[in-house]
Amino acid sequence: MANGADNSQMEKLAILLVLGEETRKLNSVREFAFFSTNETHRLLSYHTAYLWQWRELIGPYLVVQSGSAEIDMHTPANQWLLGRIHQIRDSAEDATIHQINLIPEGELDIPQDIDIPEEIPKHMLWCPLFNRSKQINGGLVFFREEAFTDGEIKLLQWLIPTYQYTWVHLVKQTKLPSLHRLKEKPILYTLIAAVLTIIFFPVHLSAIGDGTVVPHSPVLVDASMQGVIQSFEVDPGQKVKTGQLLATFNKTDFQAAAEVNRKDYLLTLEKLRAATSQGFENKDARSDVPIIQAQLAIDKANLDYSNELLAKTNITSPIDGVVVFESKEDWVGQPVKTGERIMVVADPKKVELKISLPIANAIELAVGNKGEFFLYGHLSPVSVKITTLGYNAKLLPSKILAYELIAQFDDPSDLPQLGAEGTVKLYGKFVPFIYYLVRRPLQAVRQTLGI
Repeated sequence: MANGADNSQMEKLAILLVLGEETRKLNSVREFAFFSTNETHRLLSYHTAYLWQWRELIGPYLVVQSGSAEIDMHTPANQWLLGRIHQIRDSAEDATIHQINLIPEGELDIPQDIDIPEEIPKHMLWCPLFNRSKQINGGLVFFREEAFTDGEIKLLQWLIPTYQYTWVHLVKQTKLPSLHRLKEKPILYTLIAAVLTIIFFPVHLSAIGDGTVVPHSPVLVDASMQGVIQSFEVDPGQKVKTGQLLATFNKTDFQAAAEVNRKDYLLTLEKLRAATSQGFENKDARSDVPIIQAQLAIDKANLDYSNELLAKTNITSPIDGVVVFESKEDWVGQPVKTGERIMVVADPKKVELKISLPIANAIELAVGNKGEFFLYGHLSPVSVKITTLGYNAKLLPSKILAYELIAQFDDPSDLPQLGAEGTVKLYGKFVPFIYYLVRRPLQAVRQTLGI
């Protein structure tokens, strides 16, 4: 008997060595799964064996079942086993090899777990496997009807370290932090999460341009005739009334022409009177009357035209409003052509914002996009909304290409002064904060390297 027991022990030790040697030759988790669940039967008997693996964000996953090429995760037995693995992994004995009696002795017809499927054997042997961080990320589970003996559990305790060595080399450790690692370094991972949140936090993409308050639908004041500006009666930005004198042309030529035409008209009128008086006595003088009347009509037309031109030398305001022009010095003494614009008269309550957006600052904008107008010398901005987009860039006096946009003010009761200037901040679509930070450097790299 002693020799038989010794031979059995020697045989078991030989099997241990053989299994360890064969385990080191395995090249994949799949090979290890089939080997560990089927070849372990050479060391101890069991009904069914499972290899499970812990996967982040999923939980326990059954890799393979002994004696089966494919495993159905949705069977009642496998669903029960997944739940049981969850329970054991969260218990105090999860890191040790131990036996679990699913149906206590003496109560064979009363299951300890009322949800246990009928096909599950009565005894379960738990064998955990660890990753490089000493965390349980898998394991072997053996089932059979008879209880596992202490000797069998001891043999398995000798074999599992060999399995553990192969398991660590075959299973790649996940890059996602587990809950245990989060518990070990909460401040570090909280900081990483905060940084990621800030980086991908959506912010408004914005662009900066220059803005000028200009009149909306102003009335143009043009030169009604060709002449020379003699004087301006108003200053830029002055409020005027309808019919108020704005500027005058040089009247010398027009007055001289009007005086000549007036004298011609009076002379012809005297001729007509004389011819009419002589016509009563002289029939030849009577025949000159129609000719003199025709000449009188011509002189009267010339006089009316010269008086009309003389009246046009006074430029008056067509509406109530504010006059807008550069300066008096630019016009006084300068000749103008008919139809040339001299100034505009605008309603101060009807203004809009003209925006010059450099092409270097251009972003994707649309009609209706919001913006803020920061007047020079003011702290609080004025809210505006884009109404017109400029698609052709124009060269500004500063030699910068820029798009011209028009925006209206959201609050008509709080309008800035006509002609006021400032900086405009326009808001586009939402983008991640990281793109907001690297947009300008990336644009500079593209312009430099041409990529």
